[in-house]
Formats: sequence, C-alpha cells, structure tokens
Amino acid sequence: MASWFSWNEPYYRSPRRDPADVVTDTLMVEFSWQLKEAERQQRERENEYRRLKTGVDYSWLASTPRSSYSISTGERLGLEDLCSKVPPSCCGLVILK
Repeated sequence: MASWFSWNEPYYRSPRRDPADVVTDTLMVEFSWQLKEAERQQRERENEYRRLKTGVDYSWLASTPRSSYSISTGERLGLEDLCSKVPPSCCGLVILK
C-alpha cells in the first residue's frame, strides 16, 4: 500500500528558471490578456453603438466572435526582447503601468 503514495520516493524539485525568462513570460501573458480585453471592450462599444443607432438589441442572438488579434512574429520577438530587459524587481511595476 505504501507504494501507492510517493512517501518513499525522493523529492524531485524542478530546475530553477532564469528570472529573465519568468519576467518575459509573465509580461507576455499580461500583454496577451490586455489585447484580449481591449478587443472585448471594442466589441462592447460597437454593439452599444449599433443598439443605440437601430434601437434594437440583437446581442442575445449573436455569438461572440473568436479572438482576432494577432501580432507579427517580428513584433512578438521585439516585445520579448524588451521584456527580458526588465529587472525582476520591476515586473510588477511594469504590469501596473
């Protein structure tokens, strides 16, 4: 029964990641979320304008379109390069701004 549990197995710790990689990944995830949020807000503004213009609300009928944002590979690499230059101690500050 003890073999079912990992008590007898040695503790495995994953290797530490480079802090610059963690900062880059964190900032890129935040950037991606910000793009999606901006797109969602734009859709809401367009829907509200359409509703005010026509006087009819068809939002219940329409399905939400899939995310259409995308950045070029060059832009993404440039952003990743900039993110890698942010010191780990400033990552939170960058996200807040």
